[in-house]
Amino acid sequence: MIGTLMNSMRQHGGTDNTGPRVGVISGYDPANGCVKVDLQPDGRETNWIQLDSPGVGNGWGVQIGPQIGDEVTVSFESGDPNLGKVVARHTNMQDRPLPVPSGEIWMVHQSGSLLKFHNDGTVEIKAAGGMAYTATVHQFHGPITTDSNITTAGDVVAGTVSLESHLHNGGTISGKTTAPIP
Repeated sequence: MIGTLMNSMRQHGGTDNTGPRVGVISGYDPANGCVKVDLQPDGRETNWIQLDSPGVGNGWGVQIGPQIGDEVTVSFESGDPNLGKVVARHTNMQDRPLPVPSGEIWMVHQSGSLLKFHNDGTVEIKAAGGMAYTATVHQFHGPITTDSNITTAGDVVAGTVSLESHLHNGGTISGKTTAPIP
């Protein structure tokens, strides 16, 4: 209540300081996409305010969960100190920028997992742990190279030849067989 009264007095007294302000995230509500911010230099904490995102939809989009202590800019709608929202996050001496070359797009997680779109047209994906993906159809264009085994729970088919159900003519000689019959 006192905070609301002080905000109202600042706004009407011409000293509301409701232009864009730098602050530090002090609370995060992931279910609602809201944060609390300690505004600098006075350390006044906001109420729960909106955390802007580069792209959102109804249940989809790009959202990066902030960490407590992230440095941000808060903007106030119509100069109202009760209508703030985080519009940017900043790199600083503690949160160093990634060395992203001009024109490239990188997403790097603190675990070391990453997705990089390089200027030469290549895409780099790295998982620090396992990687799981699901699709009803998988289409790979171009050669596939691996430095390990490929394991499948189903059949492998090359052209019309099934690994599970193909037959050979003539048996084996020295462990070799003839070409499979499609």
